[in-house]
Amino acid sequence: MKLFLLLLILTLPSCQEEKKQARPDMQKEANTRNTNEEEKQSLLNVPAGAVIENLVLPYYNDDRKKVSLLTIKEVTVADDARIDKTILKGENLKVWLFDEDGAIRSTTVISSADYLVNKEQLVAKSEVLMVGSDGKFAAKSKGGIFSLTTGQAILLGPATAQFKIPQKKDIEAP
Repeated sequence: MKLFLLLLILTLPSCQEEKKQARPDMQKEANTRNTNEEEKQSLLNVPAGAVIENLVLPYYNDDRKKVSLLTIKEVTVADDARIDKTILKGENLKVWLFDEDGAIRSTTVISSADYLVNKEQLVAKSEVLMVGSDGKFAAKSKGGIFSLTTGQAILLGPATAQFKIPQKKDIEAP
């Protein structure tokens, strides 16, 4: 029995070295992963059914200027088995879209929507109310798709919009 234990002690370290030599490619791949991908996938590690409160997701462009800001009062993590993707189902959402200078361009209020983690898109199938920061426009629709990385939005109909156009000033002819 003592001889058997002695043989095990001597052979185990050599077996571990063989495993390390057999997997150098896998170790290199693990070490060279993109840190941005790891940050984005960190949301995927939350189990389905988990509830997160007061989630804030800011988006910036390459020049570190604000593009959009998403705030969600309550989020439930759900997995879509059909497409094998993670979806965050949010309630009481607000989306701020910014212009090139970083000033608020519009504010949007949404009662419920799905955030597609892999596409970084927000898909609303409930009422959407979008108001321009200068108060010159307001739009209301039955849904919308928001690309948070580009700061673009598409409102889905039926929709109504209101625009405030400044009154023309009467100019007297000379």
